[in-house]
Amino acid sequence: MDGVDTGAGAGDIDRIRTLSSTVREIVDGLPGRVQRVTVRAGELSVDLSFHTPEGGTPAAAVPAAAVQAVPAGAPAEAGAADGTAGEAVRAPLVGTFYGRPSPDEPPFVEVGDVVEEGQQVALIEAMKLFNAVTAAVRGRIAKVHVADGDMVEYDQPLFDLVPEG
Repeated sequence: MDGVDTGAGAGDIDRIRTLSSTVREIVDGLPGRVQRVTVRAGELSVDLSFHTPEGGTPAAAVPAAAVQAVPAGAPAEAGAADGTAGEAVRAPLVGTFYGRPSPDEPPFVEVGDVVEEGQQVALIEAMKLFNAVTAAVRGRIAKVHVADGDMVEYDQPLFDLVPEG
């Protein structure tokens, strides 16, 4: 990666290498062409900007620790239990799905819960980083497609969400 400041101390060089390696693996899993990557060693930081393929949702800057799921362009594959078409909350990256903050805590959401736009509904662990998955719209959780510990692929449906006004 070009643009790495080599004026750092010896300890920082190792952290920069580790962080750069992690960024490279994240970049390989992105759905589009990378436009910009910023890596910092002090207080470890990653800032990514990339172009999505035609028809995708553009991302201006996607910090690794706060990735947000985007609504599907079409109704979810499986509608709500009542037959109402919904939107899928989809995996924003490849990783391990967690529906609860820790094994001894209740799930972020369950079927029937109403969530607000921006509310955290899950975590995906990728490269030992936990990434928040949030609802892009207000709605009711109609179905959960994955279980704790499941590996998920980019854009895989995680939840069916029926939008509510």
